Parts: sequence; C-alpha cells; structure tokens
Amino acid sequence: MKKFQYIISIACITAASLLVSCEVDNYDAPDGIMTGRVIDATTGIPIISEQPNGYQIRYDEISWSDNPTPQYLWGKADGTFQNTKMFAGTYEVSAVNGAFISTAVQTITIKSEQATNVEFTVTPYISFSNVSIVKEGATVRATFTLSRNIPDAALVDYRVFASAATHYVGATESDASVSVASVAITEADLGVPISVLLPAQFVSGKTYYIRVGAKCENPNGRYNMTEIVSIQF
Repeated sequence: MKKFQYIISIACITAASLLVSCEVDNYDAPDGIMTGRVIDATTGIPIISEQPNGYQIRYDEISWSDNPTPQYLWGKADGTFQNTKMFAGTYEVSAVNGAFISTAVQTITIKSEQATNVEFTVTPYISFSNVSIVKEGATVRATFTLSRNIPDAALVDYRVFASAATHYVGATESDASVSVASVAITEADLGVPISVLLPAQFVSGKTYYIRVGAKCENPNGRYNMTEIVSIQF
C-alpha cells in the first residue's frame, strides 16, 4: 500500500512539473530597432570594411543587469549596421573588432517598435588616397598612396585582392592566381604613390572584383580596405 501511495505521489509531482513547464512565456518578443553608421574620422564618410568579418557593434543591456553578458552585431561593408530584434531597455554600445581604434562607449535607449540611430567616429589604422584600379592590357594596375593614422602602429603589409567568384573580395575571399600576395610596408612607402601590376592570368569573358588592403598590427589582424572596383575581361 505504501509503495502504491509513493507511486501516486511521484506521478502527481511529475504532472505538476509538466504543467509549470508548459506555462505560456509572457515576455513580448524583441521589436526595438538599432541602426547606425561607423564614420571614418579621416574622410567623414562611413568606413569601408571587409564583408564578412569587417567589424562588430558591441551592446550591453545595462537596464537588465549591472554586469550584462556582451552581445555583438556584425557591421556591413559600407559602414552601416542594423539590429531589428532588440528588447526595450538601456544599452551601452561601441564599435569594436575592426581595423580601427575603438570608440568610447555610448549609452542609448531602445524603445519598443521604434528605431534608435547611433553613430560612431573611428580612426582607421591606415588610410588610402589617390586610388586607381584600372585595366591595362591583359592585366590590371593598382595605384594608391598609404597614410598611417596611428603613429605607434607597426606597419605590416599591403595586398591586392581579386576574384571573379564573389564581389565580397578581400582577405578571406580572393583568387591567388590574379591577386598580389603580401608585400611588406616600410616607412619609405608612406605618403608616396605605390603602383602594382597584377598577374596577367585574367580569363576573358569574366568580371573581376578588385580592391587593395593594407594592415598595421592590430588585435584582430584586419585590413583597412579600398572600395571594390569591377573590371570586365
């Protein structure tokens, strides 16, 4: 009899647990929106970055906790970003993990069914000027001038990336047969025109996407990038 009562008790506890676990979640779905831009301090326009993996926006919801778990949003190649699924609340946000010096943290308020815009101004490690990427016979010539914006940043290299497979060409997506591999940057390379002739192995009938990247030492090993140029062969 005692054994039977024990079994009944366990069954009741189990049923109660199931009822609790099946309760309806009464939290509203996140519908706040954060949009914004990351501005290049040297040009005053949105920063050009690689896609994917160019930079991130970090956001911490401080209205929920004094020690929140950081969350990250990948930014777009044109320097813009957007998150349409945020809970209403107060957040600390910053632009991080890019080829630039990270900004100071900003505090913003996200409201339900409303968009909050935020802008960051960042300093890229290296800037480009006088950029020209043009077809020259059966190949392509890239010309550019480099400027270092962070005086104590160690110079690393520049590369010319080319690909017919994707317009998201860059350090993670390029065709070695028509790209220029790593070339070390020296102090003498700064402020003077650099001219590079790409390997003449382009395929007739294809469109190639080409850009230049240059790098100083940085925690994320990322390149500063020029805009992408498309060239038809």
